[in-house]
Formats: sequence, C-alpha cells, structure tokens
Amino acid sequence: MTGGGRIRLPDPSAIEGDRITLMMTFVTAAEHLSFAEAATHLNVMPSTISRQISRLEDRLGVRLFTRTTRRVALTEAGEAYYREALAVLARIAEVDDIISNFHSEPRGTLRISAPVALGRLYVNAIVLDFITLYRDLQVEVDYSDTFVDIVRDGYDVVIRTGELADSGLIARRIATNRRILVAAPKYIAKHGVPATPQDLVNHNCVRFTYYSAAGRQWQFTRGEEEVTVTISGNFVSNNSDTVAHAVQHGVGIGLLAGYLAVEGIRNGDLVQLLPEWTNLPEAGVYFLYANGRHLPPKVRAFISFVEGRLRGAEWNTDRVRRKLLPAPKAP
Repeated sequence: MTGGGRIRLPDPSAIEGDRITLMMTFVTAAEHLSFAEAATHLNVMPSTISRQISRLEDRLGVRLFTRTTRRVALTEAGEAYYREALAVLARIAEVDDIISNFHSEPRGTLRISAPVALGRLYVNAIVLDFITLYRDLQVEVDYSDTFVDIVRDGYDVVIRTGELADSGLIARRIATNRRILVAAPKYIAKHGVPATPQDLVNHNCVRFTYYSAAGRQWQFTRGEEEVTVTISGNFVSNNSDTVAHAVQHGVGIGLLAGYLAVEGIRNGDLVQLLPEWTNLPEAGVYFLYANGRHLPPKVRAFISFVEGRLRGAEWNTDRVRRKLLPAPKAP
C-alpha cells in the first residue's frame, strides 16, 4: 500500500493455510444449524464438518456452537463470528469479481436512457459504432426527455443534460452544453430582435418545460451583470426536438441546447440573439449511474467511448459562446 501508512498484516506463521475453508464450513453450518445438512451442501462427510468446526474452535479458543444429540445452536461468540465471517467472505468474493472483470470484454445487455434530441443527433450514431466493437454486447436504448429512476427502471447508465436533481446517483460530466438564444429569420423579419434580455417580455418565447422553473424564467449574464426574465409565449413542450422545430418554424424565440442550435445557425435557419449575453446556468451533459466503485466493463467501456466522441463536438467548445453569425440589426 502506498501513500499514508501500511496495513499491518498478521504473522504469516500464525495463519493456517485452510483458514478460509474453515470459515466457509462454519458459515454453512451456522446457516443450516445442522452439521449433517452442511455436509450435504458441501458434499463432504458429517464427520468432516464436525472435525473442521472443532479445529476452528480450538484455534479461536471459544465455543462457536452448543451441541446436543438433536440440534446445534450458535453461542454468543458464534453469532459474532458468523457476522464477521460473512463480511470477510463477501469481501473476498468482491475482490475476486473485481480482478476477474478487470480485463474482461463488455458483454451482456447494456440499458441506456438518453435525451431525445441528443440521442437523435449524436448518441444513436455513437451507440451503433460502439456495438460493432463488442459483438457479445446487446444494447437497449430509450430516448426520452423525462426523468427516469435508474434503479427501478433497470438502466445501467443514463445520459442527461442541464441541472441535475440531488438523486444520490453518481454523476460524471462528459461535455458542456451551452444554451443559445435563437430565432428564425422569418420571426425576426416580422417582430424584430430584442436589444436586451428585458426585451424578451415583449416577444413570443417558446418554452421547454424541463428547464428550471418549468422554462418560465431565463437567466443571462454579461460580465458581472445578471438578469432574470420571466418569459411568456403560446407554445410549450416537454420535448426538446419539438421546441427546436417550433423555433425554426418561426413560432417564437427559443433557448436551445447548443447541440440543437449550432447547425441551424450555420446554415441560416436560425439566428443567434443577444450573443454578448450568456445563458445561466451553464448546462452540462452527464452520465448517471448507481454505483461508482466497480463499474461493469460494459458501462466503463461505453462511458469512455462516448466521452471520446463528444470531446470534439462543436457545441462542446468555447466557440459556441461567441457570435456564430452576425446578429441582425433591429428595424
């Protein structure tokens, strides 16, 4: 062990080579409360069980069982030893699993949940490339913007964007997803552009309900200045793709995830508004999973693969903070 201190190991000469065998024999006998049944379970003679228990008791210097002609029962010391022995054997099994899985190939079924738009634009292609690398792996993907219960619903890993609730899950940030204020050219031609965040109250705004405050409040920052605007509009959706389509159709101004906005800005379907202002909070893209100590190879491999692919995504760079196209002038 490196770092702060070493584990004090017992004198090897004081450890009997079959200590684990004796411990397993004891636990089996304790669970059955019968030497005969323990012998059947371990496929040995009852006399072997009795002999091993006696050896263990002699070594420990305590009685672990009380014996009568009809039954055996744990003593107080036996009950204490049973609890501790279970923990030791469980830890040994855990160590074995860790090492045996250390270099194993991803296999089994990998269940994933991802947002609709991010899934359509990025995750689906990544998943298809991933499964071509691991033929022993089956993948089930659920695309949804709703929040899921990763344990109850049986997901191995969940991808989510934006603010995360305190769920007790392990959250690993894999990308930055900055939201961008945009509108379609035909909306701008008819209604003009906001000069400040406060001007948004005079515009029809398309709302995504999974943003904070159900999407009713948009926050912006410029330098040390922060502004919160309560917006309104005649179109609301809990589906990010639907919100983006409504904005592109000219329904109103939208606050879109960077991965939904950058292509539309580049090809002229969308225009970035108030480029000198940054939306708050800065939204991340996260992996969520239930247990971070010993990730199965299939989860560990998938996380690493997705991280590598999203690292170079256009919306995951600082350039989406800047003006992507010249902002239109107010009429």
